[in-house]
Amino acid sequence: MMTSEILQQLLDEYAMGTISAADRQRLLAALRDPVWSGKVADCLLEDLHTGRYDVVAEELPDVRARLHQQLAEKMKAAEITPVAPSRSVFQLRWTRVAAALLLIGGVSAAIYFSTLRKRPLEKNTGGMAVNIAPGGHKAMLTLADGSTIALDDAAKGNIAQQGNVQILKLGNGQLAYQQQPGTNAATLWNTVSTPSGGDYQVILPDGTKAWLNAASAIVFPAAFTGKERQVTVRGEVYFEVAQSANHPFSVMANGVAIKVLGTSFNINAYNEERYTKITLVTGSVKVSTSNTDQLLTPGQQALANNKDATLSINAHPDLEQVLAWKNGLFNFNGADIYTVMRQLERWYNIQVKYEGPVPDVIFKGEMYKNVNFSDVMEMLKAMGVKCRMEGNVLVVSS
Repeated sequence: MMTSEILQQLLDEYAMGTISAADRQRLLAALRDPVWSGKVADCLLEDLHTGRYDVVAEELPDVRARLHQQLAEKMKAAEITPVAPSRSVFQLRWTRVAAALLLIGGVSAAIYFSTLRKRPLEKNTGGMAVNIAPGGHKAMLTLADGSTIALDDAAKGNIAQQGNVQILKLGNGQLAYQQQPGTNAATLWNTVSTPSGGDYQVILPDGTKAWLNAASAIVFPAAFTGKERQVTVRGEVYFEVAQSANHPFSVMANGVAIKVLGTSFNINAYNEERYTKITLVTGSVKVSTSNTDQLLTPGQQALANNKDATLSINAHPDLEQVLAWKNGLFNFNGADIYTVMRQLERWYNIQVKYEGPVPDVIFKGEMYKNVNFSDVMEMLKAMGVKCRMEGNVLVVSS
């Protein structure tokens, strides 16, 4: 039986990262109940009087909407205007004040803070409105003859033929290669690349699934005909490799070779990052650089230094953070401002410029990627980051 004490305990455990899978489901089930979400709003309202109002991520959109409405009504009735937070940390986590707002569909931490202060949002931050939409399913297909097809503009269905392989555009940002009867006389190399502000999923000719993050690319044959299945990637790609014991699957990224049979793993190989990171989710992979090899087990992460090819192992990476992009989220836990800004640059297709000393800010928490950039800017301002837009450039100042 759920009680207020148990609810508070579950929220505490969630905030500390010690909650079990069963209790997590129990917590979410309780928050689906309008009665208990009302108690959550009461708990948060009480905490507002003390000046503690950490914004927390709620995982259920329908719950978020109900909580938002209930909290707004209670605040209006109580005429509350708390003091703004002083710490320069984006605290978007579960705490014992309970679940309040979900960063989804335009509801951001900054909007929440602004509501508390009862002041209008400052949308015009640099002489023009910040109205940059989030990224979406956008990619370019380059065929073996060099011709290109903009996948976001192409109609669904058969969009090209490579040898005896049909290339089909499916719904929801998916491209599939389907082999027809016959043999392939030549290897026809194709490339799928996403721009800044784009993502896409490709089903390779062997059934392997590849998810491409923004500013990424994968090069692969239209049909795998040899003993090995070989692809090359840049940027960030998540793989679910189709099993084929007689045809090992290998990936090249920034001079790092990854060999697998059937598994799922994430590769972060952006050139501007310090490391190429290979994170294994299931199965096993062997990661090789010019001077060493390393076999990974599930839950491990290999970090290949992009300058000297040295290889190190992170035995306990945050898998939720690694895979957040694939699940439509930004996860900023422990990230500095440079790391956060590089992610924002790729997803919103903007540039970031720094004026003066860079703010010493450590981020925490996560937010959905489907919000407009104006909401992101309000979040940054609410946590103490001074910034303004000049055209397509975000200027961060001290």
